[in-house]
Amino acid sequence: MYFDMVKTLPKKALEDKDLDIKGLKVFVVQDFNLEILRKMVDFGQRIFGEAGMDEWGLVPQIRHGNVFLLKEDVNSKIVGMAILMRDWEDDKKCYLFDYAIREELQGKGLGYYFLRAICLNLKEQGFDKMGLTVDIKNTPAIRLYKDKMGFVIEEQKKHEYGEGEHRYIMNLDLNIIK
Repeated sequence: MYFDMVKTLPKKALEDKDLDIKGLKVFVVQDFNLEILRKMVDFGQRIFGEAGMDEWGLVPQIRHGNVFLLKEDVNSKIVGMAILMRDWEDDKKCYLFDYAIREELQGKGLGYYFLRAICLNLKEQGFDKMGLTVDIKNTPAIRLYKDKMGFVIEEQKKHEYGEGEHRYIMNLDLNIIK
């Protein structure tokens, strides 16, 4: 089996009249074949450009981290993807490495429901904290993380990924997610 279904998104996430997708499900990637791997790489590179994960980075994440996909079913197009890894210093904390929703579907509430389903699954796995970094100019992402999910901005790192690449360090207590 390549995917293990985590949870169907609540109907509320799919009630938006402008959203023409029904029956979305969250899958945790347990294994892969080359076609699925290529779809995942293409999705990430479409969203993140050159910074998107390639096969060499994605395979270890699938084998040793947590990779989640938002899809209609196993064979459909990827709507969202999240890549997480365990924190080296705190085995109850995970780090959200990549998180994206297909561009044409952003702003429709899917990001919240996808991330919420992931958080609930991570709690089942025994995690109690999640960390991430976000570009300080990425207002929609900050709104999702801080205002909708409850992440707290812990600090701001200047030039984190190079000159002018300032990031917020944010953390979430997974126990607040219901």
